[in-house]
Amino acid sequence: MKHTETLMWKEICETPRIFGEIQGKNSDVMKALVADIKSGTATNFVAAARGTSDHALIYFKYMLEVNSQYTVGLSAPSVVTLYKGKINYSNSIVIGCSQSGKAADVLEILRRGNEQGAITIAVTNDLNSPMAKEAKYHLYCCAGEEKSVAATKTFSSQLFIMLWLASELSNHREDLLHLSHLKQEIEQVIPEIDALTTKYADKFKDMKSGFVLSRGMTYAIALESTLKLQETCYIQMKGYAGSDFYHGPMAMVNEATPVIIYCAKNNGDSEMQRLVREDQIKCIDKMISLGAPVLLVTNDNVLIGKKGCNDALINFGVPEEVCMFAFALFAQMLACKISCGIGNNPDAPRALSKVTITK
Repeated sequence: MKHTETLMWKEICETPRIFGEIQGKNSDVMKALVADIKSGTATNFVAAARGTSDHALIYFKYMLEVNSQYTVGLSAPSVVTLYKGKINYSNSIVIGCSQSGKAADVLEILRRGNEQGAITIAVTNDLNSPMAKEAKYHLYCCAGEEKSVAATKTFSSQLFIMLWLASELSNHREDLLHLSHLKQEIEQVIPEIDALTTKYADKFKDMKSGFVLSRGMTYAIALESTLKLQETCYIQMKGYAGSDFYHGPMAMVNEATPVIIYCAKNNGDSEMQRLVREDQIKCIDKMISLGAPVLLVTNDNVLIGKKGCNDALINFGVPEEVCMFAFALFAQMLACKISCGIGNNPDAPRALSKVTITK
């Protein structure tokens, strides 16, 4: 099966279109939501999701906490749905994220938030979904129907919404400007990502297990890249923050354990750039010293050229948080191509369905 014939690939390629439309479809709701939050006293978000949507909320946590005084706590929905916990959300802002909008446990968190007078937000790709109808505010992914089981364009649209909301609440004008031009910026870099993923899909298609690492603003891509390789390629991958990886899991790395590392160039002050780059170099050098086949995905040319490292340099001169959108495309394209390269159908992974309902 050619990867270009899959629904997964075709949906990945819709990403720029979505970036060009999403703000127009949500501008009124976003304006009202931000005004409501800023006029209130709540400074903590309770974020509920599963799978890919959970990874988008992890990205949101970093974006909001780095640039504002708001905090984001990741909810454990089963505390409410299974254990009947008595959590009080009245002093929080409750945000639930689900592509289908049918996640029963996330819906219950929104419902509890409404009952207690919290500001509630749903982020879904279905205007008529239960979550969209339950929440006070609905932010619409406007990605169009996603038929492939693996979430791709909807994940990218969720990332867009998360960065947009975080930037509005923190008054981060630079990120808002990048979002307004993201369609064009992504279109320019897609051919490069396509070529790089073709090269490395062929080189890494026979791997049976491995790890995906990142940290900070792009940590969520380690988790999402892992999920895409698991569900479409059936590879036993595990994603970690590099800082957590040193606390035990690193003992499993050897010459037969590929490690994919996502490192974005930091755009903070000189001291922050130095600290971030030192941390990235430490991680890369350690994996190389263990003999692991390393695939480095980065937009920072200072990091490339190390002996024993496979470099995927994306010429994308944007801030760290915006580079995440290119990383998401890389992860999706790589998984799609590996899946097809080993004879799988990425549109219909075994044992999975498009909508998963957990309670």
